[in-house]
Amino acid sequence: MPHTQAMSPTQEDPWAAWAQAGSAAAWHDAWLQVLLLGLLKARAGVLLLAQADGSFAPAAAWPPGRDVQYLADIATEALRERQAVIRHDALGHARVASPLLQVEIGGEPRLIGGNAEPRLIGGNAEPRLIGGNAEPRLIGAVVADLGEARQPTPEQALQWLHWGSGWLLEQARSQQQAQAAVAAQATAGHGEFVLHTLMGLLAEPGLRQGALKLSNQLAAHLQCRQVWLAWVPGAVRKGRLLQVAALSNNAEFVAESQEVQSALQAMHEAFDQRSTVQWPAPAPEDAAAAVGVAHGRHAQATGAAQVLSLPLLDGPAAVGVLMLERQAAWQPQELHLLQALASALAPWLQLRQQADEGLAARWRRQWRAFASALGGSRYPALKLGTAAASLLLLVLALWPATLRVSGRAVVEGAVQRAVVAPFEGYLREAPVRAGDAVKAGQVMAVLDDKDLRLERTRWDSELEVAQRKEREAMSAGHRVNQRLAAAQANQARANLDLVLAKLERVQVAAPFDGTVVKGDLSQQLGSPLEQGKVLFEVAPLDAWRVVLLVDERDIALVREGAAGELRLSSLPGQAQPFTVRRIMPTATAQDGRNLFRVEAALGAGAPRLSPNMEGAAKVEAGSASLLWAWCRPLVQWAQLALWKLMP
Repeated sequence: MPHTQAMSPTQEDPWAAWAQAGSAAAWHDAWLQVLLLGLLKARAGVLLLAQADGSFAPAAAWPPGRDVQYLADIATEALRERQAVIRHDALGHARVASPLLQVEIGGEPRLIGGNAEPRLIGGNAEPRLIGGNAEPRLIGAVVADLGEARQPTPEQALQWLHWGSGWLLEQARSQQQAQAAVAAQATAGHGEFVLHTLMGLLAEPGLRQGALKLSNQLAAHLQCRQVWLAWVPGAVRKGRLLQVAALSNNAEFVAESQEVQSALQAMHEAFDQRSTVQWPAPAPEDAAAAVGVAHGRHAQATGAAQVLSLPLLDGPAAVGVLMLERQAAWQPQELHLLQALASALAPWLQLRQQADEGLAARWRRQWRAFASALGGSRYPALKLGTAAASLLLLVLALWPATLRVSGRAVVEGAVQRAVVAPFEGYLREAPVRAGDAVKAGQVMAVLDDKDLRLERTRWDSELEVAQRKEREAMSAGHRVNQRLAAAQANQARANLDLVLAKLERVQVAAPFDGTVVKGDLSQQLGSPLEQGKVLFEVAPLDAWRVVLLVDERDIALVREGAAGELRLSSLPGQAQPFTVRRIMPTATAQDGRNLFRVEAALGAGAPRLSPNMEGAAKVEAGSASLLWAWCRPLVQWAQLALWKLMP
């Protein structure tokens, strides 16, 4: 049989409790009781409303004292899907949940949700929301446990929930209008005081001076024991940490003292709740009053009878807290004055923070302002310039170009032959120097042969004596003496041949036709020379190669066989083609950079060159956009710098 729940004789009439509700919490409790008990005959239910942080919390539950946690699943589904939901448990008991969706229709807020076709669990029905073209805003949900009741049906119960939800919107609108009227009436008489206070703050050079002036002025005007002003510096805004900016009648204070820390804890209560905190609370029976536990501890520690904290709100964000301590109770007109002043102090704190912020923070703020200007209807010239710059960047990003790697280039001979000293001696002549053209066999240097001629005479004499001794021993039949004399003769003959060979190489000749690319001995005549010392380097006249010095950041793009162009400093108007032949695997440090040596061969038709000519060369390394070709070094540098900074 249908489940019904009658009101006991001693139970308070829910309609009367609803009409006499003195607070928002009592109004919500009575409204839910009327809806569930008087209309739906439900077993239990809960009302969820959106909070300031975006979450949803129970605003009322019925019956009192009963655990309604089992309704959390269907409530979560209704909030997540933004649709009405009907469920049946294993016993066939029905549960319904209706989201509270608010839209603006003709400038008036309307609730939708109860007139949506519910999504049945296991069925194929889809919802149809009725309420205009605006995107609905989810403000809460109502959940009811209908039990085993057959009347009303779950679909009818959803219609009752939607009908009853309209009272919630009307109650919220009435509260907002009443609060706005009271605030307007209260602030009308305090405008002059707030205006003079702000003008005085703007005249101060810094935040500390202005905050101290404000706290002293309020302490004198409202007869406060102490006035505190705390703010959130921009550097720690994300950490939500308050810092004391000023304390009345105290130019200096110790931030680590127990009193300052106690005051910060109390101000954090108002900061975190984004609402005014008054201790002792004026209406302790109001369940919606802000929590003031830390305010009570601070009052007991300082001996203050009244502690009042007001958050300084700049839109939804809190930028600071104003806290006042005094012995006398607060009058309504004083509270209205402080509310008006708190509303005006938040912009002043923002201005002072912008004046004191660093370069990086200022750039971020200016970038946000620039983005806002682009999205608005003003500054057509700025929009046109930005569009032109964007179009140019797009063209550069899409324009194909040949990617080239540049580097310093030096001309060297394809084959370089070193001319060295054939033996130790002294330099007598050096008729050529670097840059001279020589023919094959041309004398390039002459060594002194006086010592060699004397040594040749010596070994001639020793050879003649050894041969005479050999003949005498042979005639006398002394075979031992003959062999000794023959060995001495062979030794003298070998030394003589060595001296004669050196005499033949006294004149150092060019190995082939070419150019002397290195060596100038004209200032070293008569100086001793070591055997094997490089005297000259000769390169042929008809075979050259180009040596490129490529930075280590670009060497990965260079490939053997790649084509390129060379422009010499002496011939800047002529581009000489070349082909990469070899990439040396090791780098050398020059001018604080690591450079790799790349050898290339010049193409046919190269002009007459000279060794050690310098210029610039570019090697083709594939294709890329023109923008990437220009920005590649900067991007690579930024990637490496970012990687170094990462932990």
